[in-house]
Amino acid sequence: MTAPISAPPATADEFTLAWEAFFRATRRARGRATGPLEGSVLSLAQYHLLEALRGAEELPVSDLAASAGVAPPTATRMLDALVRDGLVERTPAAHDRRVVLVSLTAAGHDAVHAAAERVAASRARVRDHLTPAEQERAATLLRRLAAIVEDLH
Repeated sequence: MTAPISAPPATADEFTLAWEAFFRATRRARGRATGPLEGSVLSLAQYHLLEALRGAEELPVSDLAASAGVAPPTATRMLDALVRDGLVERTPAAHDRRVVLVSLTAAGHDAVHAAAERVAASRARVRDHLTPAEQERAATLLRRLAAIVEDLH
């Protein structure tokens, strides 16, 4: 971990204002996305939960929860609805029956694929508002901010 760099008060104030404005805009956008993503049966939260299954046949509930950044009980509640809707299946792991493995059904694969396309299109719309140089700087800064936030917790 690197030592924090002291910034002049004006820069710190500008950073705080920009940080708050960005997170308010993000919260508003997430609030608007509580229902299914356009063209998908999945909500953004459900997509984030199932996204890790795009590259895996099955995963434990705990892995899905960690990947989505939610607590395992939250993931379990979300999976209850996804099982009911026929998008995922849960099976006990052969090596440890306390571990529950989750896999996508055919309908689940289709839903995750459709949601992934919508999420990618949304990211592209944001990215395309930036110049190529801004895109490069933003990618570097976002990776750095993510690492800092992870280190803080």
